[in-house]
Amino acid sequence: MGRYCRFFLTVWLSLLLAACGGGDGDKASSVQQPEPPEQPEQPEPPVYTGGYPALDPVAAAQYRQTPEFRRSDPGEGEENHIRSQFGQPRLCSQSANPDCAGTSAYALQNIHFAHTATDWSGRPLTGHGQTIAIFDNGYRLSHRELAGKDVIRYTAPGRTIGRDSHGTAVAAIAAGAADGVGAMGVAPDARLHISSWEDVSDDDAMAHMVAAIRDAARHGAVAQNNSWGWQTEKQADAEARDFGASGTTDYARHLADRQGDDPQTWRTLFAAYDAFQKGGVLVFTNSNDRTLHDATAWAALPEFVPELAEAWIAVGNALFSVDGKTGDILDADLLSAPCGMAARYCVIADGTLRVATDVDDGSYQLGTGTSYAAPQVAGEIALLAQAFPTLSPGEWTTRLLATAQRDWDGFQNSIAGHQNFAPGVRRAYSHLYGHGVPDMKAALSPVGGLSIASGARVGEGPQTPLSAAATSAPPIVGNAVSKALSGRRIMALDALGGDFYLDGRALAPANRMHAPSGIGVAQRLAAQQEKLDFAFAFASLPSSEWQSLHSTASAKLFFSHGFTETQDGLVLSRLMPLGAGDYLQFAGGMVERNESEAVQFALSRLTRRGSITSEVTLSGGHGRGRLFGMSTSSPFALAESSGRFSAGATLTARLGGGWSFSGYGEVGLAHAQEGEEALIDYGALTYASGGLMLDKTGLLQAGDRARFYAGMKPNPLAGHTTLRVPVARTKEGLITYETVDVNLASGDLPARFGFSYTHRTARNFDLSLNANADLFITAPESAVTDVSINLRKSF
Repeated sequence: MGRYCRFFLTVWLSLLLAACGGGDGDKASSVQQPEPPEQPEQPEPPVYTGGYPALDPVAAAQYRQTPEFRRSDPGEGEENHIRSQFGQPRLCSQSANPDCAGTSAYALQNIHFAHTATDWSGRPLTGHGQTIAIFDNGYRLSHRELAGKDVIRYTAPGRTIGRDSHGTAVAAIAAGAADGVGAMGVAPDARLHISSWEDVSDDDAMAHMVAAIRDAARHGAVAQNNSWGWQTEKQADAEARDFGASGTTDYARHLADRQGDDPQTWRTLFAAYDAFQKGGVLVFTNSNDRTLHDATAWAALPEFVPELAEAWIAVGNALFSVDGKTGDILDADLLSAPCGMAARYCVIADGTLRVATDVDDGSYQLGTGTSYAAPQVAGEIALLAQAFPTLSPGEWTTRLLATAQRDWDGFQNSIAGHQNFAPGVRRAYSHLYGHGVPDMKAALSPVGGLSIASGARVGEGPQTPLSAAATSAPPIVGNAVSKALSGRRIMALDALGGDFYLDGRALAPANRMHAPSGIGVAQRLAAQQEKLDFAFAFASLPSSEWQSLHSTASAKLFFSHGFTETQDGLVLSRLMPLGAGDYLQFAGGMVERNESEAVQFALSRLTRRGSITSEVTLSGGHGRGRLFGMSTSSPFALAESSGRFSAGATLTARLGGGWSFSGYGEVGLAHAQEGEEALIDYGALTYASGGLMLDKTGLLQAGDRARFYAGMKPNPLAGHTTLRVPVARTKEGLITYETVDVNLASGDLPARFGFSYTHRTARNFDLSLNANADLFITAPESAVTDVSINLRKSF
């Protein structure tokens, strides 16, 4: 093997535990485990809730208690024995927390949340469809943890893979079967790609390693586990000093001078690592030597070969104590070298496990080491790859690092710096523990909130937070867009670019009526009625005409978009006589608020002939930064500007006894220009509205006025719009949009019902009570109701 030295295994086996029997050398002793009790019936998969990955906390808590999930964990006495051999204090002996306890290695990392979560197809997250590569010394493939698994063997020509406990244990930790007996791996349904340096002579080992890496990449491996190191390994800081003093910037040449072989051999290995990272993550163990003050140079290889930093994780080993009630980490006692220079891409795990051995097909041995910590991380990458198949290896790495647990005192007291993973996602890292302990529950959950993307690539272009992306049924447009989105899969992105999928109902519930911001509809109607009252008061109408003309002019207030559906209504209202029984009413307003502006007007001609009064109204408006008066930031409703023009007519008949009956109808044209961040392309549409109104004066006492109304709010008659719905992303970060054509006339009929009552008191106070309900006729649960009470002094 030239001048470089043989691999060594980064594992320490506890050979003195009574439960594990004896042994010699580097071999683990055979221990026949009793058959575990029958595993409780697994809970049913969680019901689809409209978003995935879907976590199920109840099922996770039950799963955590199953014997197979906990089979790898040592007992308290066994753990204390290992602690004593490493010179560490007994479990919880130095904790003031009365609930201090040991923990399960898998539960510590919330792997039970992953195994009971579901992907887009409803399948549990157990590594299905993923391949984990293992480069180690040998494997007992007939062991019950590995028997029957889909295993790809890469061997040197004419050679067969040997058998050894170390490789058996590593492979079983990464992907051992979950079949109700023995232990289980972190990704029990993952496929394995295995290779061994024992296949070849020392002189051919490097070439064999390169070939194995390339073969794993060809088979789509999402992670390669490397639970080994060089016998001549150096600390990273010492290596950095020597490299800096070597006079070369080529690390391959430096390694050739220090460790043997020619520079091109090392460059070929680095190129194979770099190529593998296009599809998978490289997981490497740190040293088990606790006397080191830094990581090994190989664990920190990206410091010397920067192109390998994209998808590289170094792994240390520790024993943990936790709060038995909350599960929070209280302390971590390192059993390995610290993360040191590798801290920015390093994590630690509990590598003290009862693992499969090669003694026979049912043997297990308790041991500890970074060799057993690293394959847990490799398995977790497989779980992330199943949950997020379109993320890149670098993004899987980022999720694992950014979501790791880091909230115990020992971590906080050893912070070496901070790392910015994404805007708003800044995490501390420790020179001892790197980014901390992987947390699969957090890694499978949105980081930094969810948003709807409008750009071409992840991280580029506008992204609207989910809370702001939700929309109801906009004025005039109605709920046709919401109905088109309902039941449709929509992709939302978190701050790390993770793709989460929601039912369109979560963003645009089709049965939710638009509720104006600020004052309610009843109060808004009362305000418009007050403006009309002022207009009539200043017009000095004959008392014989006042009631019928007032009723006729009031009908449009309840059903015309220009008077009640815009945020501010019409500000100015004036009534001017044209002749006997003939009047002209003008109303209008201009508003500028919060980077938006609007102008609108209405011109009406009121005519009274005997017991019949009529009104013809022309109205129009234009606004910037609003959709027909509605302020929204939803990309499914956002408009740069919108405008409308309509014509309406009212006919009122006096019925006698203070009663009058009115009918109103309106037709209009509208157009909206989509905003820059919009996912909707509006066009022109026609709409209509109308209703009936019954008035009564002197209902309870002389001078009062009661009004009942019912009808249709503005609703599209014809028109189409086009949606761009984000539905997927690629590993390269390109966002895929689905185009959806929406017939705006396919929405549900929006109705309005209500009444008002006005009474003038003896002291000339006008007391008014107003109640209103807006709803879709086919969905009574969509009703938006409100009541207003107003008191006004007349002079």
